[in-house]
Order: sequence, then structure tokens, then C-alpha cells
Amino acid sequence: MHAYWNKGGFILCTSGHADIRIDERWYRLTKGVVFVVTPLVQVYDLVPSPDFETIPMVGELKFFYPMFHLIADTGIPLKAKEKPCWQISDAESAFVMAQYRRMTESLKTAERSDSADERSAMTSLAHIICFETMLEIVSNHIRRYPAPVDTVNHNRRIAYGFILALHENYHTQRTVNWYASLANMSTGHFSAIIRQATGQAPSEWIASVTTTYAKLTLEQTDKSIKEIAQEFNFPEQFTFRKYFKRHTGMAPTEYRHAAQNHPAV
Repeated sequence: MHAYWNKGGFILCTSGHADIRIDERWYRLTKGVVFVVTPLVQVYDLVPSPDFETIPMVGELKFFYPMFHLIADTGIPLKAKEKPCWQISDAESAFVMAQYRRMTESLKTAERSDSADERSAMTSLAHIICFETMLEIVSNHIRRYPAPVDTVNHNRRIAYGFILALHENYHTQRTVNWYASLANMSTGHFSAIIRQATGQAPSEWIASVTTTYAKLTLEQTDKSIKEIAQEFNFPEQFTFRKYFKRHTGMAPTEYRHAAQNHPAV
């Protein structure tokens, strides 16, 4: 389930059910329930029923950054962390299904096309459909559960901004000082706010996000440890190995071997 770490959007359950562990808490996805995928949630396990089916309206995290920033002051991102699974109406489910068909057709057209320009255009259209669908679900949620902007805790907005920035910069910036400076705060005050708002120190967030993306790279590519170390801006592969093992308990090669023999759900 680490694959959801570099994604944004939502997943709609259309049949059956699944138990999903998000941020160390278990939730049940049933028909008409969406799981909101954001940088604030960490997905660990999924236990589906035999008839479990979903519609994934999920895209690259970087594509959803504008929306995450757009809705930051609504409190929705923080609500999604506290309650990442939402029940939607039958009409909304039908809308999602229709949009998913549009998105799928756009991607199929892109795959079939011999024109690079058409492939680019149709892929962009698919992204826009996904983005539009997510905004519709979010706006309906805001109307259904209105909350004044000033009820959103200022410190938690700072934490949300930190986590967004971390997902954008984890491969080059891994010091608390850098993120504190980005927020125009002292390191001590910044660290206290992040810990109070999220339950984790910023250094823990940095290590967790960095190693999760490293795990994804180890699982999904054949890149050497040296190449991954360079991609993550470590001075040498030894430093990367040491960092990875300190925070995961396994060497990168051990993790890759274990992931290949016991792939995640």
C-alpha cells in the first residue's frame, strides 16, 4: 500500500468491502464510501472481501498540489486526516462512474495514438477529469458539513503546509531547519507546532516520507543503490544505506529482496 504515498485523489468502493489501516487506525470501505488520498494520510494495509471492487480517481501527487493549496483554508485536508473515508450519495457515485469512464477513454485514446501531441493532450484531459471529479466531491462535502474558516487551527495549517512542502522537497531537503525557515519560524517553535498538530516531530515526518519514497523506488524500479542514492541527493550510497537502515531496520538490498518475495497488497 506504499504506492498511495505519491498519489492524490480518492478511491470509491463500488462493491463488497475492505478493511483498510490508515494512520494506525482501521476503517471499513463499503459501497458508496470514498477513501480520500492526501499527503496527510499514511496507508499501511488493505484486507478486501472477494467481491471488493473500486473506482480509482487517483493521480500523481504533484498534479494535485494546486487543489491541496486551494482548499487548505477550508479545513478539508485536516478533516480528511481525521476522517479519511466519506460516504457519498448515489448521485455522486453515478457522477464518479461517468467521469471514470471519460477518464479511461481519454487514456485509451492516448495509448492508441501515434501522435505525441495527441497523447499529451489526452493524458492532460484525463488528469483534468480526475481533478474536476475530486473538486466536485470536496465541494459537496463542504456544503454537507459547513465549517467557518476561523475554526481551523492555525498551527495545524502550518503542519499541513509542512507536509505538502516535504512531499515536494524530500529528495533534496531533509533538515528541520530548512522547513522551519520556509515557514519563517525558529526551529524550536516550528518543531513544537508540528509535534502538537500531528503527534510526530518534523524529523520523524522527514524520515518517514523519505524512506517511503525510497521503498517505492526499490520496489518499482531496477535502479542500483548508487543510482537511488544520487536521486535522493545523498553524498554517497553508503550514507543512503546507513540512513535507510537506521529508519527502517533493513538495508536497502534486504528490503528490495523482501518486497520481491512478499509483495504488498
